[in-house]
Amino acid sequence: MIGAIHSALSGLTAFSRQIEVTAHNVANVMTDGFKKSRTEFVSVENGGVLPVIRKDDSAGPTVLRDRGYGPIQAELSNVDLGEEAVNQIIGQRGFEANLQAIKTADDMLGSILDIKK
Repeated sequence: MIGAIHSALSGLTAFSRQIEVTAHNVANVMTDGFKKSRTEFVSVENGGVLPVIRKDDSAGPTVLRDRGYGPIQAELSNVDLGEEAVNQIIGQRGFEANLQAIKTADDMLGSILDIKK
């Protein structure tokens, strides 16, 4: 029972971190040269999951910008808002699923304690 709670808490932490990373990417979508980050989940021996953040160094689109002294080529952010929206939904649903697992484990522990009375 405690293992299930530990695994669900680990999942809550991991999906929370994924949501933070995605929000950071969206906040910087208009920042020239910004490189998005990705969250990968790695399983650990004790049954939990560890969020690993990796920077995506792929190039964003380039445009010509006039900086007052002539046009220069500027690299835009490599953030794709469609992809980030999907990642937010996945993070939200994963968070909700792990929260429900904790609630279920709590209900089961309560039932066990009621039986022992």
